[in-house]
Amino acid sequence: MGCLKVLAITISVLMIGLSAYLYTPVPDSMAEPWKLRSMLAGFKIVKLISGVSELVGLGSSVNVTRRLMKMVASQAVASKSDPLLKVTDTRLSGISVRIYRPKSAPTPSPALVYFHGGGWIFGSVDQYDEFTAEIAKAANIVVMSVEYRLAPEHPFPIPFEDCVTATLHLLQNPQQYGVDGTKIAVGGDSTGGNIAASAAMMLNSNEQLPNVVYQVLIYPPLQAFNLQLPSYTDTSNYHTTTNLEMATYWSHYIGPTSHPNLPKAMTQNQHVSPEIKKTHFSDLVDVKNFPENYYSGKWEMDKESGNETLWSEIEFQVVNPYLSPLLGHEIEKVPTALVVTAQYDVLRDDGMLYVERMRNAGINVTHRHYPIIHGMIGTNEFEISRKARKEIYQEIKAFFHPDNTE
Repeated sequence: MGCLKVLAITISVLMIGLSAYLYTPVPDSMAEPWKLRSMLAGFKIVKLISGVSELVGLGSSVNVTRRLMKMVASQAVASKSDPLLKVTDTRLSGISVRIYRPKSAPTPSPALVYFHGGGWIFGSVDQYDEFTAEIAKAANIVVMSVEYRLAPEHPFPIPFEDCVTATLHLLQNPQQYGVDGTKIAVGGDSTGGNIAASAAMMLNSNEQLPNVVYQVLIYPPLQAFNLQLPSYTDTSNYHTTTNLEMATYWSHYIGPTSHPNLPKAMTQNQHVSPEIKKTHFSDLVDVKNFPENYYSGKWEMDKESGNETLWSEIEFQVVNPYLSPLLGHEIEKVPTALVVTAQYDVLRDDGMLYVERMRNAGINVTHRHYPIIHGMIGTNEFEISRKARKEIYQEIKAFFHPDNTE
């Protein structure tokens, strides 16, 4: 067989393999399936490039992915030329932020402090520029987007503390930014939603600190205790984030341990000790707390196995209410909430449990649930995404401008 034939066959096999790798089944109920598959193929290409780069010594997969994201984000910053906005990059108590003020916003204005998603290891203010600018204009409020430090270089509690520091600065100096100090909210998507929920809990449970009045939580991860909830173990939810990938994000945020494979241990709930599984923490992450008629299957947490040594290393982080707000004990003090969940998302059940826990504590909660995958609200490419974004903006505007919600 000639060299050209061998080359042609090799290329054909590689192309078939790549096509199979890039093809992703999507739920039958999803609209615009081929557009969604194209987006998911893009995610897979990034994962493939970063993984291969790490194998050949061109840098860690985390850093390669960051560089790829930065290249895309640097081309996407359009807010500063938007005639409807005044956009300012500055620092609050040493933390970099970008402040968006609609030119039609009142002075003083309500404000939303926003924390981007990205697994605590990716994401940036630039990457979220289009979304945060859109929130500001649609809700007619000031939005402050926080450039917090990222794991794994800066594990918990550093990203959380950066976000609290920036929020507290605004709460204590609202007039300096033309903001109404009695109308400040926190919000975020994905892991940014985790930080927002944690910041709201921390600020509102401390009588010595000013409070936030509202929290916007978009498909947030809310606990690192039980990673075998139904949404975590249902493989039909593994589109942009699998259970192992989410466990990897958690492990980066928790920080280094002596365990050779913390993410794998977390997917099997082997990162917690048998003793702690028999406490009230397990009760907080049990399917019995789901909304009525939400889940009809059988599920029971294994409470007999676990890793005592590993648990002794990570107990402080995992049960810390500012890493796992669903496990917090002062839930009755958190502010009014808008919680958004996605049907095909490993984090779906975290959001559902938090909604129920807040409602049972007497907190006013608006819950919006969409037949989408994790991360889909971050794009305007899909009709369902545009619908979800519009409804989120309307909810925020209705909270801060109840007499002007057109």
